[in-house]
Amino acid sequence: MTGPSSPDAPVAQTSGAPTTATPVPSPRRRAARPAGPLVAVLAVIVLTGAVVGMVWAVVTPAMSGRVVGADSAIIPAQEFPEEFAAVGTFAVLLLVYGVASVIVAWFTARSWRGPGGFGVVAVATVLGSFLAAWIGTRVADWRFDDPRSAPVGATFDLVPDLWLDGAVRGGTGGSWVLFLCAPFAAAFFYLGFALASRTADLGVGDLVTDDPRAAEPPVAQPI
Repeated sequence: MTGPSSPDAPVAQTSGAPTTATPVPSPRRRAARPAGPLVAVLAVIVLTGAVVGMVWAVVTPAMSGRVVGADSAIIPAQEFPEEFAAVGTFAVLLLVYGVASVIVAWFTARSWRGPGGFGVVAVATVLGSFLAAWIGTRVADWRFDDPRSAPVGATFDLVPDLWLDGAVRGGTGGSWVLFLCAPFAAAFFYLGFALASRTADLGVGDLVTDDPRAAEPPVAQPI
């Protein structure tokens, strides 16, 4: 049994005055992104690899040799530095190619900035590097005559192969290492662009709320 309430006890307010509710922030997500610009960037980067290969075939130094037999030829030892110079030229061109690919992807496929965009750039630069090596070798072979068709005693010029046998001490050189130049340069500069961005969405500006009604102020109900 409870006694009568004290006159000094507080009384709960049951008036109909509106109260202020604290809005709960809604999770944010990216808006739908068109795939067209990303596909276009992928195609442009891969096809640019063919241009890189043609440039390499034109600017790379050639080696000179002499035909000594029906199916044999010799290349003087002083020509061997040209072989390393050719491979180094190809590596430098691929580094520049990787940087240019990041610039194209970052500003063309703006809505795809982030891990997805970088993944496409990485795959595209690898494919473009293989295409550059294939196209470059074909163009270089087209520039110079086939030594096998030259008469004995004739001299010839040719572009060195990208595969350097014995380039690594205790093993063989792998041309596949060259195909990492462009993706490596792309990763380095893509990370730099991401760190230089002043906003969490990398400057895309397409973050939206899951529920549009979350942006509306809550309506207080009278008690």
